[in-house]
Amino acid sequence: MMLQWNRRRFLTITLPALAGFPALAGAAEEEPEKPLRFGVIADPQYADAVPKGTRHYRASLKKLEDGIAELNRHDLAFTVTLGDLIDHDFASFEPVLSRYGKLRSPHRIVLGNHDFDVTDDEKPKVLEKVGLKSGYQSFVHGSWRFALIDATEISTFRYPAADPRTKEARERMEQLAGQKQSNAQPWNGAVGTVQLEWLESELTAAKAANQRVVICGHFPLLPADNPHRLWNAGEVVKVIERHPHVAAYLNGHDHQGNYAHAGHCHYVNFKGMVETATDNPFAVVSCYRDRITVEGFGPEPTRERLS
Repeated sequence: MMLQWNRRRFLTITLPALAGFPALAGAAEEEPEKPLRFGVIADPQYADAVPKGTRHYRASLKKLEDGIAELNRHDLAFTVTLGDLIDHDFASFEPVLSRYGKLRSPHRIVLGNHDFDVTDDEKPKVLEKVGLKSGYQSFVHGSWRFALIDATEISTFRYPAADPRTKEARERMEQLAGQKQSNAQPWNGAVGTVQLEWLESELTAAKAANQRVVICGHFPLLPADNPHRLWNAGEVVKVIERHPHVAAYLNGHDHQGNYAHAGHCHYVNFKGMVETATDNPFAVVSCYRDRITVEGFGPEPTRERLS
């Protein structure tokens, strides 16, 4: 597998041909292949608040307007936001969602830690507010299956302070801290056993259907020393490693962006939109039979060449 930036600022992920996946092996065609394209936005993190450090919360509304206007110029199957639509305050959702209402492609949402930075009585209302029945979901477009995971389900922020699940999550984080794990942070979370079983079943179903898979989450899985990664990132990576038809894992959370490659899977961390006053990172991802390309806008991406 090779990974490189071309001069048009595309990150190209080359995928291996898979035995048993003849439809995805990149066979010659009489006509140029039409890729499946989708938009990616990470961490708008809007709030009606003054800037804090490098985070410009109010500026995210204009960035969303401009980014969505550009994404609407592309033929997209959908657009996914990789978590943290807001920074804090339940009232922040409405201005953000009204901007997303201008999207011409369906909007898929991954839950992030800041989406639950609301009062305890508002926490149970977050999923309904953003139009979700479940924090994790899957859907299929052509020969591609997409699995959106939810690592807020085990966390110190998802549920009210008095909820037993909050206490259990705090204890889990303390165990990680006792093991000197850098990701033992209150802004991270974990994927539960039932969801891991669901992910395994989704990947198994994708193999049976000759589909490649892209997994989207909020929190990074790799690199292994990233303090922003899931509490149980290793467990999720092991699931991915068992399924060579998983092409990529896409996430936000670490606003600086990142990249890792392990086995057959590429782990791409998109930059946070909130992180600057004017620069506006977002992307268009194109899925071909034999490769994935990521066209970055603004400071996404900054890496010039990877191999």
